[in-house]
Amino acid sequence: MALPVAVSPAPAQAPAAPEPAPVVARVVEAESSPPAPVQRAEAETAAAAPQPQNPEELLRKLYDPLLRRLKADLWLDRERRGALTDL
Repeated sequence: MALPVAVSPAPAQAPAAPEPAPVVARVVEAESSPPAPVQRAEAETAAAAPQPQNPEELLRKLYDPLLRRLKADLWLDRERRGALTDL
């Protein structure tokens, strides 16, 4: 036999408060005209441009540092694995 369950009426909800007005963080000014382009002297642009180099020169400059880093990475991986045998 089921007992009767008392159901209480739902409480009356208060009217929702109006949302506050959005806050304006900046004021956008209308642009009258775009700014004038900046012109650089020829000497500045020529000095900033990289000089083409011989690929063999680049290889000689980069090979030794890259080889040392690669060997160090491989040695560290072997050490982490516990397979360090080239003491």
